[in-house]
Amino acid sequence: MVHELGHERLHAGVRRSETSKTVRETEAEAVAFVVCQAIGLDTNSAAADYIALYAGDKATLTESLGLIQQTAAEILQGIGAG
Repeated sequence: MVHELGHERLHAGVRRSETSKTVRETEAEAVAFVVCQAIGLDTNSAAADYIALYAGDKATLTESLGLIQQTAAEILQGIGAG
């Protein structure tokens, strides 16, 4: 659910057409990972496995860190956990 909310927050409108599927899936899954970790959910290796499935890597994550952090913080604040 957090993954899909990440997509909605990050990839609506013009930005969707400006990013690759690899970037979109990496960002959404990274947001889900951060939120789940922050609220105490152990996702084990699910996030890393999912990101690898879409060919995401360290460089992809590094380029998107600011957006990932901002989006995760907004979601956590919205659910009263941030």
